[in-house]
Amino acid sequence: MTAINRRTLIGGLAASTVAFSVRASTVTDTDVIIIGAGVAGISAARQLKAAGVRTIIFEARDRIGGRVLTDTQTLGRAFDRGPYWLHNKATNPLVPLAREAGIGLVESSFENANIFNQGAPINNPSWKDAKEAFVAWEMRQLLPFARINDRALGATLPNPTPAQRHVANIFAVEMGEDPSLVSLQGYYNLEAGEDLIPTGGMGPLILGLANGLEVRLSSPVSTLRWDGAHGVTAIGSFGQVTARKVIITVPTGVLASGAIRFDPALPSDKQTALSNLPMGALEKVAMVLPAPMPDLPEYALSNSHIQQGQYHALFVDPSKQMITALIPGPVSRALHGEGAAALEAFAMDLLKNVIGSQVRVQALSSTNWQGDPLALGSYPHQTVGHANARKIYSQSVEDRLFFAGDGGDDSLAVTVGGAWRQGQKNAQIIARQLGAKRR
Repeated sequence: MTAINRRTLIGGLAASTVAFSVRASTVTDTDVIIIGAGVAGISAARQLKAAGVRTIIFEARDRIGGRVLTDTQTLGRAFDRGPYWLHNKATNPLVPLAREAGIGLVESSFENANIFNQGAPINNPSWKDAKEAFVAWEMRQLLPFARINDRALGATLPNPTPAQRHVANIFAVEMGEDPSLVSLQGYYNLEAGEDLIPTGGMGPLILGLANGLEVRLSSPVSTLRWDGAHGVTAIGSFGQVTARKVIITVPTGVLASGAIRFDPALPSDKQTALSNLPMGALEKVAMVLPAPMPDLPEYALSNSHIQQGQYHALFVDPSKQMITALIPGPVSRALHGEGAAALEAFAMDLLKNVIGSQVRVQALSSTNWQGDPLALGSYPHQTVGHANARKIYSQSVEDRLFFAGDGGDDSLAVTVGGAWRQGQKNAQIIARQLGAKRR
């Protein structure tokens, strides 16, 4: 395992102008209701459709994709505002699907990185020093009793050296959050591997996979009633729809906020698990340069900012003449309170320290996942001492309420690959159960 490749960086998601037919809002009985037309919901619906199970997806947004959003309008080029990478290409289920669809995939590696200060690469610490510090960290976790008692990921670097601060930066960008708030065990259970980038963005891939599914847009579910003998009833502006089972793919933070009322309430262990899968706060700022880019690696890091705990990574895409700042929880949460201008000013400060104060930006655009009521953040992490939260969240309730998404109990959790596998897994279980009843 190449240690530095642990899902490298978590990236962005996609919008598209592809049209989907939406049926009139009529009361309909079906086998399975899916709440959310994001990656997990699309995966589950495809699997159920293939098994001949009647399925309806209710989506609160006016588009397909959830947190996958490829914006091609704002900057005149594709900007993945949500997930950007297909992490761990060896086991990611979306990789073969992308290839079947004829979508190009570009190799991406956090190995191709460097550390800068005042417009020039530096050697103290060097990127080689940071990689060696990461490998040393990995080796320490293999020692006996190293992970018997869960603790904060950040606590594994109690008095960090300059190189180790870059290791903490990797933790923060991967998880979208301050490492002092993240479960060590939860982090360590995630897969490592090489990444791929879909050409044209993540959006066209996910939207293509949703083709032919019954999706009702602008149809938020306000209440799920599951107290009777007739499965579960979804209630919203569309009316009431009753099904045998439901798959809920709403982000964990949104569920924990009470955005959907469960009647009766969810079991206490499920509620506790949701509260211990909060959303991280990674935001992006895409910056378009007016001239050809300087000779930069794929990832550029500002040392002075990282030494101050201002975690980030600059992703460089020469083909678009664009550099995207990835800014995780510790900084972006504070800047979010000040508004988009503050976040964009911070990204510009990073860029100037990497390229030089003379750099100019032609256009820029920032995300606002923390302010999106249907997301409330970027992607979920497990809190310290609750390394079993993903497992509890993923368990069904009375074989009627199923839960799937990037917070699920999966070694690819917090990625689109993990969300896809969770949706597929739940659909397979349901198809077997319904098939058994029909026989």
